[in-house]
Amino acid sequence: MGITTSHSEGSGAQVAGRPLVFGHRGASGYRPENTLQAFELAFEQGADAIECDLVPTKDGQLILRHESALSDTTNVASLPEFASRRRDGHFDGDTMNDWFCEDFTLAEIQTLFTRERLPESRSGSAKFDGEFRVPTVDDLLAADFAAGKTLILELKHAAHFAELGLDPVPMLAAVLAKSDFAARGIHVIFETFDLQVLTDLKAACGAIGKYVFLTERDRLPIENKNIVSALLDELAGNFDGVSVDLALLFDAVSDSNPEAQFGEPNDLVAQAHKRGLAIYAWTARAEDAKYSIEEYYSAIIETNVDGIFADQPDLLRDVVVGRA
Repeated sequence: MGITTSHSEGSGAQVAGRPLVFGHRGASGYRPENTLQAFELAFEQGADAIECDLVPTKDGQLILRHESALSDTTNVASLPEFASRRRDGHFDGDTMNDWFCEDFTLAEIQTLFTRERLPESRSGSAKFDGEFRVPTVDDLLAADFAAGKTLILELKHAAHFAELGLDPVPMLAAVLAKSDFAARGIHVIFETFDLQVLTDLKAACGAIGKYVFLTERDRLPIENKNIVSALLDELAGNFDGVSVDLALLFDAVSDSNPEAQFGEPNDLVAQAHKRGLAIYAWTARAEDAKYSIEEYYSAIIETNVDGIFADQPDLLRDVVVGRA
């Protein structure tokens, strides 16, 4: 289980009993998410890997944005030349009126600047609004800071884009085939919420990386809001791990202690490990701590997950190392 990494203290691999620290969209608590600057800062803060999100442009290039809608994380809404591109869009069961990546060429995307998604709570990050460009996956793979590191690549809404004739799976396979990432010591992990897409990714990319299925409580069948053994068995037979939201790691908060941060840990981690699956958890955000940040992170660490996605990787790493 686990992944090969490059700890800041030079261990080069997961330390027994310590979860790995993943920079969620980079150090997204400090810099606008999914930017090269956020990724580089995460590694400087001791992250073992960074996670990024991939969506396609109109001309078939993969850019790093969390979703296809652009207004929350770029300045597209302020640019009069793109005013006519605003429209209703439909994906993942939602409808919104916005500007969408699939309506823009890469050249047009590269005229945009990034902005902080949550400026009210992350004013320090918002100070960098208008300073960074939207990177491509090629930019990330070629970045000097990525050498010897682990990159977690998540395809967003891949089935939706495939229906539009913009299938991200062969796009990503082509990018990796022409990249020298492996020669530079870069490790890759592929993630997606869609089992068929993950299967297609594995078929297209082969043994060049690890394959992890993403899921969360809200995506599970209404009659059973816990991961069942049959799903873990299917994953173990085909993939390397599962990545879950924090809610799936804990029972409901008890009536006797309604103010607790979390309920009691359940056996999901043990069940995954029993099947040889790595299991990761998301997303640890310092702003979500009800009490002390150390208590919050410690509760997640004590579930024995193999890795934790964090918006503030430095704070999580301090607690992980301090508990060793």
